[in-house]
Amino acid sequence: MDENYSYTEYNEEKNRIPWLRILISFLILVAAVIIVLLLLKACNKPVLKDDLIEAAKEYYEIYPEYLPTEIGVCYNVTLDELEKEGLIKISDYETCDKTNTYVTVCYLESGTYHYSSNLVCGTDEDTDYGIWQDGTESDVTDETDVRYTYLGEEMQTGEKYYYPNNLTDATKVIEYYASIPKSGYSGKEDQQTGYKWYTEKTVNNYWNNGGYSSTQPEGYSTKGSSKTVTNYSTTKPSEASYRKITTVTMYRYEKVAWPYKYKCADPEGKLPGAMVGTTICALRTDGYTKPVDMYYTCDGTNSVDRGTVCQKMTDWSSKACESSVVNGINCEKQTGYKYTDTMWKWYNVATQKSYYPSGSSDASKENTYYITAPVSGAKKDESTQATVYKYYKLEKGTAGGSIQEWLPITDGYVSYDEMIAAFRTLGYDVNSLSDIDKIDNIRYQYKMQYRDLER
Repeated sequence: MDENYSYTEYNEEKNRIPWLRILISFLILVAAVIIVLLLLKACNKPVLKDDLIEAAKEYYEIYPEYLPTEIGVCYNVTLDELEKEGLIKISDYETCDKTNTYVTVCYLESGTYHYSSNLVCGTDEDTDYGIWQDGTESDVTDETDVRYTYLGEEMQTGEKYYYPNNLTDATKVIEYYASIPKSGYSGKEDQQTGYKWYTEKTVNNYWNNGGYSSTQPEGYSTKGSSKTVTNYSTTKPSEASYRKITTVTMYRYEKVAWPYKYKCADPEGKLPGAMVGTTICALRTDGYTKPVDMYYTCDGTNSVDRGTVCQKMTDWSSKACESSVVNGINCEKQTGYKYTDTMWKWYNVATQKSYYPSGSSDASKENTYYITAPVSGAKKDESTQATVYKYYKLEKGTAGGSIQEWLPITDGYVSYDEMIAAFRTLGYDVNSLSDIDKIDNIRYQYKMQYRDLER
């Protein structure tokens, strides 16, 4: 009997095993299908920087009039614009900034277009370029970002007047500058290595901007001018070399609302109503001698509630006071301590730089450079070394024959928009490079810059 039972139990267990295997196999198959689908999806996902460029090229096929047509001009088309045209799959760019993700197209000297993408998506597909550097088309690859910078120039006629004293003899000019020192002085010459120079003077450096202290602050050893400060205390203050303590009677007071009008009635009830006035009822002579109500004030004009504090309790002092119901004064007095502290302005003596010619102690606030010491005793600040020039403007004058020169309108190369804005500030009605080419006395130069994709 036991043998038959064991055999049956074994068979039941054996019968259950295939179903378990089938279930496990099914689950493995489902998992495999899911993995394959995910891999296929990943494989189908485009490289965003390349996909964006292809979308931009389609955009310009639709709108060729938006392409730059002048050498050195670059335009941007944003992710937002490409989305609106239906040229990209929006779900691929869900994390990207729609404005700061864009494609730049530049018209190169060879007459070809170069496209580069800039992605700001918060993912590992963000474009990360290196530093900008000057270059030529031979430096450009598919992994390169390109831009152009411009130097606008204006033909000017006149005599050279050098900044800052408008001298016309360059040999007498000793001032040099690292950039345009003042509007109008855009001509530059005589490139040199210059420095800012300073003299030294002895100054008193005061603690806490000239504040007073009874004790010596750390780092300040010398006493300057002094003053005394007197205070009062109900407890005896600590003894100190700078302190004088005396026992005195101290007073303090507060001012509360006082009565200034009285409402009075006839005590016998023979006279009608009641009278309100500034005379105390008992002192009235018209029969209205019974007090009914009193009105209180802080200023003698306006009524306030009884008990209103008109002036908070004063500090203790030696000035005597007396309580007065009529004037609303509550006076307190007690024996206490008057103590007077002597305080000083503390300072230390230091040597301070004074940059020439402004006199500033801060090198960043001085913009004038010199090749040699401008005044006796001046010292060179080696940390301020810079490439500097003499700057001048051209104006009509009497210093000799007039000269003509192309002078820059900005301090070095700037962006396309900045150059156009600078010409317009000078009164030229220009909106493009071709507009500039049409005007005889203005021109521009440009240079290409590139930066390589780092990842």
